[in-house]
Amino acid sequence: MQAVIDCVRCVLWRWGFIQCFRADNGAPFGDPTRQSLTPLNLCLRALGMAVKLNPARSPRKNAKVERNQGTTARWADPAQCGDYLDLQERLNQAVLDQRENFPTRTCKGKTRAERFPELFSNPRKFNPGDFDIQRAYRHLAQGSWQRKISSVGTTNVFGQVYQVGYQHRNQMLTATFDAQNVQWKFSNERGELLKMMPAENLTEKHIRSLSYCQ
Repeated sequence: MQAVIDCVRCVLWRWGFIQCFRADNGAPFGDPTRQSLTPLNLCLRALGMAVKLNPARSPRKNAKVERNQGTTARWADPAQCGDYLDLQERLNQAVLDQRENFPTRTCKGKTRAERFPELFSNPRKFNPGDFDIQRAYRHLAQGSWQRKISSVGTTNVFGQVYQVGYQHRNQMLTATFDAQNVQWKFSNERGELLKMMPAENLTEKHIRSLSYCQ
């Protein structure tokens, strides 16, 4: 997880702030079950980025990236690499060629570097200090998550076990997030509030360090 966010930060430092981050709905950016939001997802949102997740098994939703990855793989030819260092060198060269040495029709016969020279001046500077946990909380507050209360009256939300009450065992509930008080609100199927409990693993410290478990 940390290696992924380090790579994301590297891209942001090099090319500038990304307003919308698009990824597959798998870890570490998404959750295929759609039963939670990952720490990385919330961290990116707190940094001010929208996170758009592709539907499962829908590569056409991100066709440009998929084609780009295919081209990079063909040019780097991993099967012919002697080791990972050789592969990295070939990947670096393939990316350089695509960006600076290969004219394209979509760029009107120019290379990408020629068509978009402003990218090299990093026009949208990335500021890692611009971390606002309320951005993540506001997004959380827009969602709702269905859970079944266990036979002992507990439920698990975003990796945290909560004691809702033995009297509610085996019932379905809806969990919603209270951004102002950083707590979960648990309601039954009739919309009646059962309990409110602090979201102890969704503090700013946890999300900054990507340390909460799903």
